[in-house]
Amino acid sequence: MPPLLTPHELLLKTREPHSQISVHHLQTTLPLARDAWGRPSKPQPLLISCTLSLRHPFTSSSSSDTVSSSTVHYGTLSKAILEACQEFRELCEDEVMPVPMHIRALVCYLQFYLTGCDTLPRIPSHLSLPGNQNSTFTPPSTSPSRIGRDGKTKEREREREPLIPCSMLNALSLEILLPKASLLGEGISLKGDFVYEEGHPGPSAYSMLLKLRDLRVPAVIGVNGNERRAKQIVICSVEMERWDRMVDAYNELEEIVVKSIEESSFQTLEALCTHLAHRILVYFLLPHYPLPSSPPLPHSTLPHSHLDTSHHQRSSTTWNYQRIRITLQKPTAVTFAAAPSVSLLLDSDPSKSQEVSELWERRRGGEGKLVVPFPLEGRLDEWIGRNGVKWTGE
Repeated sequence: MPPLLTPHELLLKTREPHSQISVHHLQTTLPLARDAWGRPSKPQPLLISCTLSLRHPFTSSSSSDTVSSSTVHYGTLSKAILEACQEFRELCEDEVMPVPMHIRALVCYLQFYLTGCDTLPRIPSHLSLPGNQNSTFTPPSTSPSRIGRDGKTKEREREREPLIPCSMLNALSLEILLPKASLLGEGISLKGDFVYEEGHPGPSAYSMLLKLRDLRVPAVIGVNGNERRAKQIVICSVEMERWDRMVDAYNELEEIVVKSIEESSFQTLEALCTHLAHRILVYFLLPHYPLPSSPPLPHSTLPHSHLDTSHHQRSSTTWNYQRIRITLQKPTAVTFAAAPSVSLLLDSDPSKSQEVSELWERRRGGEGKLVVPFPLEGRLDEWIGRNGVKWTGE
């Protein structure tokens, strides 16, 4: 299985693109993930963006001024994406074994549909599944038949050539935007980036980035006296790097972010940014993390000889510790500017911060396991006062 990296780590592994084909905001509708109120399987619009970074320049296509094998026609790419979405829906709505349509599953399926290579280890089709010696594993793309909701059997092609094989790609980027999945923001998006190396069967590494886009929340924020007397709009974007959850948890994340902002009264964006990062770590990430038997020690307590790349790879790759990136803006703060902005990055890896390590230890001792209910009626700070584990200084 390829490693799950941060976007920055993946960028360092990617060659500078020289030939790209892109489609932006391709529209379709699916009962995907959850809507703005957290209700599952409600039809909602999707905007899909895809960028192919080719391994070799499309010289034959440019010299002959035709769509040759050195490139991919953007119309063909668009049709393939829409066909993949329809096939994904039919697979998930199978009468025998229906499954929820998660946004991360769709990103992975689009990558599989376009390239023919999965991010999971491939199982040869002749191998029997454990516990059922009479059945064999068949990849979704070569499934001989599926039964739709109308009860009719739909024959699928046993062999389908991928639109673009991995050997033609340096990188593939897929982003799904749900513009109606947020109550106060510009939508929810999940972006998957995949890199391919010559001779490697499938992606050699990938990243997943969940983003809450431009939440507009009124809050008391500022130093001046007039700013202390009335609320003003704070625009907040939250990015979750190394997003490895299959379930769709963005409603819970938005609830924590919105309530934390509207209940606050900080003077600076820097303090609010840190407060938000701590809240997300303590009340959104830690309750869901599996506890390692021996979590890595923080860097400050390790001998100098242990502070090497191998330790970083063990702690980050084994557990996929997510990173929180928060950006805050105050549009009305500067009259002749669009908005001042502050951003912060916090790693949930306990080896990167003494404070994060202490929270891990407190959770190992039995604290911090309660999950904030969704939807939460009332104030979040009052719920924390009754149930939560407070970050130092909260």
